Amino acid sequence: MHHENPKTNKNLKGRFAPTPSGRLHFGSLTCALASYLDVKAKNGSWIIRLDDLDSPRVQRGASENIIRTLEYFNLISDEPIRRQSDNLKLYEEIFGDLIHKNLCYKCECSRKRLQSLNNVYDYRCRNKKLSHEKTSVRLKISETNNVQNFIDNIQGNQETAHITSDFIIRRKDQIFAYEYAVVIDDYVQNITSVLRGADLISSTFNQLILHKSLNFNPPLYSHIPVVENKDGEKMSKSKNALMEFSKTKLSILYLALDWLGQNPPAELKNESNQIIIDWAKKNWCPKAIPQLLSKPITEKAQIL
Repeated sequence: MHHENPKTNKNLKGRFAPTPSGRLHFGSLTCALASYLDVKAKNGSWIIRLDDLDSPRVQRGASENIIRTLEYFNLISDEPIRRQSDNLKLYEEIFGDLIHKNLCYKCECSRKRLQSLNNVYDYRCRNKKLSHEKTSVRLKISETNNVQNFIDNIQGNQETAHITSDFIIRRKDQIFAYEYAVVIDDYVQNITSVLRGADLISSTFNQLILHKSLNFNPPLYSHIPVVENKDGEKMSKSKNALMEFSKTKLSILYLALDWLGQNPPAELKNESNQIIIDWAKKNWCPKAIPQLLSKPITEKAQIL
């Protein structure tokens, strides 16, 4: 299910790209709502993409459940819903191009060895020219493609806290890495604006390095705080899923807007999802979103 608005600003496009590893929880719904409002407030278009490339994490039925939940909350894709698993041929083509340009190499280092290096790779395999297949593949980082900082539209200037080292773009199990796939997806789908959780800020540096390596124009990145439960833990997909949303009198969208610092008026508390979204589109204020990396959930939303 999707729809298009004739007044859509074709120069602005955002996306919500969940991994179908479980049902939506309050944190993921809040992220979907924020990404939707961030482009819809300016008449941009918004798409849903299912990041289902990491097949060991994909849960049966989760994709359908996520789409159904988003539709319940009137968060509807402006284009047919895409899946990363449909793009394997494209990933392979671009990967072949990187190999041809000598921008990547095979690496046989174990996870245990990387942990002993505090996950900062020491280039051990860069000049080995390994030929066997049970290897991961790393992107070479040099002065021409390195990225040390970027401007986050919510969090402000971000600088790397550590040395950026050659990172994996295809894993030993031959699955392309999240950072590699998501950069290609965003480029081919003309995504201009990416709003997501602050736990992905550090990954943004690698994504920007890939954009540079592939001569792609990167989108504008914005990161909202990660929703934590009252014990300070990130909301997981296994608990606090939005199973009971139809039983609560208080709107979950209202709670999400409140958590995002949007100050929704009290009379919206019991309104329909569409009325709340219409208000939020007219009154969306990204500057009101807290400049925090994480923020506890409200007690009211905790019980859902």
